[in-house]
Amino acid sequence: MSVPKEELHKMVDALPEEKTQTLKKFLESLLKTNTEDEIWLEADSEELPPYEWGPEGPPKGKWINYKPGVGLVVAGGEK
Repeated sequence: MSVPKEELHKMVDALPEEKTQTLKKFLESLLKTNTEDEIWLEADSEELPPYEWGPEGPPKGKWINYKPGVGLVVAGGEK
């Protein structure tokens, strides 16, 4: 559901002054999250350090693979 920007501007203008700071911080956090997500998604996975599983190691279970057009496939098993 899309909200016209004009409607958002009216809502911001109607806010009491003390609420505008809260809204500003919230919007900044949304923008920061999007930027961080984009950086992570665009990162070369070869450059990422290995995940530290801790003393217990990786959880028990079967490996899965993603196959385009199929989805997740359990290695040696069914989807």
